[in-house]
Amino acid sequence: MMDLNALATFVEVVTSNGFSAAARRLGMPRSTVSLRIRSLEDRLGVRLFKRSTRTVTLTDDGRRLFEQAQGALGTLRSIAQEFEVSRQELTGTVRFTAPADFPTAPLAEAIAEFRRLHPRLVVDVILTNAVLDLVANDIDVAVRVGLDNPQDMISRRAAEFSYGLFASPKWLEANDAPTSLSELRSFIGPPPAVRDFLNRIVFGGELLPSPSIETNNYQMIRDLTLIGSGIGLLPCILCDSDIRAGTLVQVLGEKIRAPVQMSVAFPTRKDMTPRVRAFADYLVESLNKSSSTNG
Repeated sequence: MMDLNALATFVEVVTSNGFSAAARRLGMPRSTVSLRIRSLEDRLGVRLFKRSTRTVTLTDDGRRLFEQAQGALGTLRSIAQEFEVSRQELTGTVRFTAPADFPTAPLAEAIAEFRRLHPRLVVDVILTNAVLDLVANDIDVAVRVGLDNPQDMISRRAAEFSYGLFASPKWLEANDAPTSLSELRSFIGPPPAVRDFLNRIVFGGELLPSPSIETNNYQMIRDLTLIGSGIGLLPCILCDSDIRAGTLVQVLGEKIRAPVQMSVAFPTRKDMTPRVRAFADYLVESLNKSSSTNG
């Protein structure tokens, strides 16, 4: 097995441009550096350096080893750093955004539990239906709903949430239940851009009618549906308790073709802080659990 200390010393000799400089940076005698390089050469059976009285240059084998070893050692250092960070308490602020009408219960649970694990961390929550530019608006982590992610962002699939059409028993007593989307009357739904997206994803290309009441807030759709104003299009997670209580009833369930995919996005910053990485990882895990629980 290759000696990683010798390999790390080899990389240091190359980046320091010499044995003496590497010895100073590593805090060890030059003879120790030389011994490690000879040991590595013997182990590999190749010459890594062309030596003269004044200069040291890489051989072809040395150049090939350096190109591969530099990245591998960097990966090992990153892994070690992650384990070290996991033993430390996270501090500072994480700026987080999600859609204003996104069901807040799973987000609240994730944030509360993360804060319990890291009580010195501050989470700044921004709920807005505007798609914020994460870099320009100094956002660390964002929940996205069915949107293509820019190339300069990292996007991780977080959860799937089902949608449905719901009515109150009071409304169904006074009106015939629809048998198709074209028969929807007193439809309460989101704005056109959201309907177009849901037409494609949730209803498999079949078109929803224009709403009798249109709003960009699902909580408002739920409240209007509960009081018998019509049939509302809602995320199922937002009305699970109403379904169990019998105050809302799903209609046209056979028209639902697929759930909506959620993702967690964050900028591809090389200097991303451990707190942002930890929060993003925890949020993905928590939303996935919530999604599987609420199915």
